[in-house]
Amino acid sequence: MDSTDFYAADFEDDLKAAFLLNNPLKSQHGGDLVCGSCNGLTLLGMIINLTPLIMGLVIWNPFTRRYKKLPVCPVQTFPSYRGFMCFGLGYDSAHDDYKVVMISKADDSNQVWVFGLKSDFWRRSRDLEDEVTTSVGRFANGALYWICKSKCVGFNLKKEVFFDIPLLSDCGPASLFFNSFDALVVFGGNLFFPKLHDKTIEFYLVVSDVSDKGGEVVEGSWRKEFTVENVENISHDVFPLLPLAYSKDGGSILLLDSSGVFWYNLENKTNQRVIIAGLPDVPCSRYSVCWESLVSVGKDSAFDGAAEEGRIDDLEE
Repeated sequence: MDSTDFYAADFEDDLKAAFLLNNPLKSQHGGDLVCGSCNGLTLLGMIINLTPLIMGLVIWNPFTRRYKKLPVCPVQTFPSYRGFMCFGLGYDSAHDDYKVVMISKADDSNQVWVFGLKSDFWRRSRDLEDEVTTSVGRFANGALYWICKSKCVGFNLKKEVFFDIPLLSDCGPASLFFNSFDALVVFGGNLFFPKLHDKTIEFYLVVSDVSDKGGEVVEGSWRKEFTVENVENISHDVFPLLPLAYSKDGGSILLLDSSGVFWYNLENKTNQRVIIAGLPDVPCSRYSVCWESLVSVGKDSAFDGAAEEGRIDDLEE
């Protein structure tokens, strides 16, 4: 494909068919990235420049078909090809504001920048001391979460401060999935840590309340919520096995593996592959669940079906 294509399938239609969405970036070189999602909004990014690394970002509501391009972050030192950038999109309910958080690793620093949709500008927050190993922050319960080398960190969107979450006692970096991109998942509005044991995968729920406790998380905050067994015929050798949604009756969960999606029955431990018509022959690299909403992307938004040419150049302004 000349550009990254996005498809959507409706749960109300039992995921029978997918339809093509109009990608507001439409990079002719491909590689458009999904950098986060929250309440129907999606954060998209594309590389504008490699050395130094500069990312163009837009917040997009695929249901209203409106998108807003974000100004380039004034990070003081853009990372080189050896550097690292990670992003997250979340909602600050205390201030009724959607915020984008960017962590930029360059040299020995991990600069943290926050963009508020209301204020419409970037501001620098306190640097992060730890090195982040996951590129997309997961939003749950008022915070964005990333995995570091020896722990999980959360960023309280109300207070704009980091807090630590200890990993499970027997889960060091070597215990994480091969692809640490998905070492954390949000499922049913809660944060989960998937742990692989041979052909069994345990999903642990983090127990915390950022809004009431200010992000204070203590030992024992992980609780095993459910287990997926008998996965011999499921492809999780390259991509981890990820939960996406519960069925309407709550008896099954929709799971993603490297071949697509399937329903897993929690009671009898059986699975049924889902065939979604209309998807391209090439494998889809990412799946996510997004609830349809009319949330505004803020002022100076544009329609994702207009002005196809010249859109990419505009991101560099």
